[in-house]
Amino acid sequence: MSVTGGRRRRSRGRRSRSLAGDPLDLFLDAITNALGVVMFILLMVVLFGRAGDTPAEVPQPEAQEMRSLEEQRQELRARLDALPPAGDPALAARWKAAMERVQRLEREEAELRVTSSSAEARTEEASARLAEDREAEQRLVAEAEKAAERARASSSGFIRVSRFRPDARSPVLLALNGGRLSRVRITADTKEIPPPAGGASVTDLASAREAVRKSLDGSPAATHRVELMVWEGSFAQAKLVEQALLDAGYEWNPLPVRAGTAVPQGTGGVQ
Repeated sequence: MSVTGGRRRRSRGRRSRSLAGDPLDLFLDAITNALGVVMFILLMVVLFGRAGDTPAEVPQPEAQEMRSLEEQRQELRARLDALPPAGDPALAARWKAAMERVQRLEREEAELRVTSSSAEARTEEASARLAEDREAEQRLVAEAEKAAERARASSSGFIRVSRFRPDARSPVLLALNGGRLSRVRITADTKEIPPPAGGASVTDLASAREAVRKSLDGSPAATHRVELMVWEGSFAQAKLVEQALLDAGYEWNPLPVRAGTAVPQGTGGVQ
């Protein structure tokens, strides 16, 4: 009994001493826990405050792109809503006019192709006819050259003869050489008449009449007759002069002469 009682007394003494130090430990624990809680709260406030301010102050690139796309979509939607239900009438009218013009141009192109084909066919026919005409012209030129050669050969045998009937009219001598008409003056000393170099040019009937009028001025047809010497090379102009003399009422006698030949004076002509 004594031993057991002694042990109980010692354990009670130790418990009393441990209980004496507990209030201080509890106070320290409470202060530490409170400080930790305050620091945790402050840390959470700081973290959540920064997280809430970041999107408003610094916009992200993805957010900006999304806002830009949304604005474009709204703008396109507004344009579509502004269009009339059946489309733009002005645009439809322009499209219709353009299509009609295209069809008209296609028809004109087809017509031009047909016309071009016809023109090509006519051109080929004209070319063929032109080739034939050229061949005919060459044949005619060859025949004309042969006829000229025969004429030159036969002209060498010309002789002077007279075809005038005796009358009281005074003779007037005209000369036609190189396509020019002139009046020849003959005196008692004249032995031959050379081809004249001057005179009025005869190209058509009007010029022939004017040349005859000037040459026979003062020699009326009632009192004068005409003897016309025509040198070779002016026979075509002689026909015009002949017509002008007939129109003026003159009687005339044509006298053809070889080219470059002088005609001796006499009562006859050259045939």
